Amino acid sequence: MQKCRILTTALLAAMSLSLSAQSDDFGIWGEVNAEKKIDSRWSVGAGVEYRSRDNAKTADRWSFGADVTYKITDWLKASAGYTLLDDNRHKVNDSGKKYADYWGVRHRFNVSLTASKSFGNLNVSLRERWQYTYRPEKTVQRYYVSDDSEADEHTYSGKAKNVWRNRLQLKYKINKMWRPYINAESSVARGLEKMRYAAGTEIRFNKHHSLDVKYLFQRVYGDDDEANRHIIGLGYTYSF
Repeated sequence: MQKCRILTTALLAAMSLSLSAQSDDFGIWGEVNAEKKIDSRWSVGAGVEYRSRDNAKTADRWSFGADVTYKITDWLKASAGYTLLDDNRHKVNDSGKKYADYWGVRHRFNVSLTASKSFGNLNVSLRERWQYTYRPEKTVQRYYVSDDSEADEHTYSGKAKNVWRNRLQLKYKINKMWRPYINAESSVARGLEKMRYAAGTEIRFNKHHSLDVKYLFQRVYGDDDEANRHIIGLGYTYSF
């Protein structure tokens, strides 16, 4: 119970920090997942996720993903996945005179290696992930900021991006139900683009149903279109 109190204090402190950071954004992430263990080495999964922004008032993204995982050894596993992203985008041109609000899809593929080691009830894991995202060409209506009744068409060209993500995580098994954790993850393209710091807990009700509750802070580097963000996340997983 002492560890639960420590985790709760950390989460409250993080939420207080989010309230004090006036220039940062706040969002809510929610997801529902299903996973199936095929045998001792193979498993598959699928899930849908929703994200919000602008202090949780605006839908930011819907996504659907599927993946397959292979357990190489007791301490190493490999996975590959695909995610279809549908983003709510707000784009302003360089002069600041025109803007566009539209939904646009992206296709994302990833390959990961995760190494883990347990020290008693403490589990330490490191995940290395290569991520490729492709945004198809999109033609939208673009409006004048001073006069929303005037519009013209603008085409955003297709774009591909490679990102290398690294996540270090510590998770502690208090009992069969509670597994609090902390982690840090970097996203690197041409340079460091994002850092994510999370504190949360898994709540395993039984072998089929579990929840994941967390606070996450996302720090963005060198992107004027995206603010740093404080996030409350809630996920549900059904295992069968």
